[in-house]
Amino acid sequence: MKNNTSHIKFGRVVVCVAAATALLVILTYIVLVINNENNSRRTSEVMINQVSGILEKNRSVEETLLASLKDDYIIRAKTVAYMLEHNAAAEYNVGELKKIAELMSIDEIHLFDAAGKIYSGTEPKYYGFSFESGEQIAFFEPMLNDKELSMCQDVTPNTAEGEGMMYAITWDGSGRRMIQVGIEPKRLLEELKNNRVFNVVDSIPVFEDMKIYVASAQTGEILGSSDGSNGKTLQDIGIDIGKAKQNEITFSNVLINGYASECSLLLDGEYVIGLVQKNTAIKMETMLSMLVVTVSLGIAAGALLIVTNRFLIIKNKQMEQLNILTSMADIYYSMHLINLRKRTITEYAARNQVKELVEKNKNVDAGIAVREVMLATISRQYLDQALEFTELSTLGERLRGKKVVFKDLLGKNVGWIRMSFISISTDTSGCPEKVICTTQIIDEEKRREERLIRESTTDKLTHCLNRRAYEKDIHTFSDIRDDDFVFVSIDVNGLKRVNDTMGHAAGDELLSGAAKCMRNSFGDVGKVYRTGGDEFAIMLFADSEKLAELKETFENAIYNWSGKIVKSMSVSCGYVCARDFPDFNAEEIAKLADVRMYEEKAEYYSETQENV
Repeated sequence: MKNNTSHIKFGRVVVCVAAATALLVILTYIVLVINNENNSRRTSEVMINQVSGILEKNRSVEETLLASLKDDYIIRAKTVAYMLEHNAAAEYNVGELKKIAELMSIDEIHLFDAAGKIYSGTEPKYYGFSFESGEQIAFFEPMLNDKELSMCQDVTPNTAEGEGMMYAITWDGSGRRMIQVGIEPKRLLEELKNNRVFNVVDSIPVFEDMKIYVASAQTGEILGSSDGSNGKTLQDIGIDIGKAKQNEITFSNVLINGYASECSLLLDGEYVIGLVQKNTAIKMETMLSMLVVTVSLGIAAGALLIVTNRFLIIKNKQMEQLNILTSMADIYYSMHLINLRKRTITEYAARNQVKELVEKNKNVDAGIAVREVMLATISRQYLDQALEFTELSTLGERLRGKKVVFKDLLGKNVGWIRMSFISISTDTSGCPEKVICTTQIIDEEKRREERLIRESTTDKLTHCLNRRAYEKDIHTFSDIRDDDFVFVSIDVNGLKRVNDTMGHAAGDELLSGAAKCMRNSFGDVGKVYRTGGDEFAIMLFADSEKLAELKETFENAIYNWSGKIVKSMSVSCGYVCARDFPDFNAEEIAKLADVRMYEEKAEYYSETQENV
């Protein structure tokens, strides 16, 4: 009877211990699953928003380029209008119009009458088309009501053939006709865009079992990926593009290459950004661990030890993805968690002076700690920028609606650094409560960037600055009000004839010779740019006396030049001084210089009877 009672009591103890242990196991399992999912998603959000931030910067560059292209194409349309006003015979002559188009580096010229109907141009198949002939051409209907208006479209399929074109249109000086020019830049713009996306993805470090994709939001075509899937679509690899939402990261389970994975998607304007991670075996391991613990429970202490041991092992695996942030010590110079609400700072990783300063100020307000680090580590010329960027009282508003903000600063001892604030949690109004603050040494990147900028802004043939540098500098000069500012527009005469009759080596010699004359004459007081095939521009500062001296030096250099193949050269020039047009900005002065240059060029062709 006693034995039976003992067995019953022991059984009750076993049941109680097993029940308590099982409950602990269940709770542990729930916590592990939740933490694993939260950590995984937090890591995904950080990576996706880093990609999004870089793409946003690239979009801004593309918009600036498109705006500059529109201004350039309107200038070309006005120049064609001016040339037709001084060459009446070309109005109905397709051959002459095509020569003008080739001279101006454009694909099509269309002449519209005052009613908006095409009556002449380089493409006779479009004669008779009007502003009522299709949605694309109807864009220009406002021209009929305002003869002071000039317009330029974005890249748009043309009405007749659906080809991607950019069209610019303007009234001529008489107001009796409109001149439209068409250029096809779409292939170049798309190629630049795709290359940027590829480089963005390729430059982001990822760990094993993580894949990043950037695809077109319209077609799903993958434009950049970390696994070489470029050219495929997201649908091809098993990702439903329809689940992507604007300004919200969505999560779903997908099957990629036979592996169950978690997919994070963000619709970011024209792109869909996706991050795919394989589901680890954590959930299965957790279930097996719980089963082993439950079956092997004989003694409560032993069972708890097993559960604790398993918990630590699995916890370490679960934290692996989150710890990617703190384990990237070779990439980040320092990394800290800042609680904006509590004003505390916690170190993930730091080196040398930063580590010492944060440790010294760990018990003070986070804003004070960050300020002390800036004062001790940032160079004097960048200190004001650093203090403004790291001001925690305004950081929340600056990060509202964003995931990351960053700034490049020059340190006292470590060179260039990139400092970033990454939002990881927000309040109900979208204002960040916690942020990750990282610093990264970017000296090598800056040197590479400077080398690439130098290469990307220099014309290889003439060693002058190129069109990219010109577009950047013309905006800078627009903010300068200086009577000594002078813009010179120069075009090499007869380049096409030299190329056709003597070969392209002769044409290259002619261009190089002209560029050398410009650099030798104007290089000490300004900048020389090659803006097109035979087109050059110079921006300089000189008073009237100095300018006259420079012009004489340049004219003598052109007159005395002789090459190995080509024995002489001729150029057409347009000079405009800011003092003569005090209300004009740099862009307006440049346009006037172009007009003067083309007047001189037309006079040259008239005198020499050389074909345009």
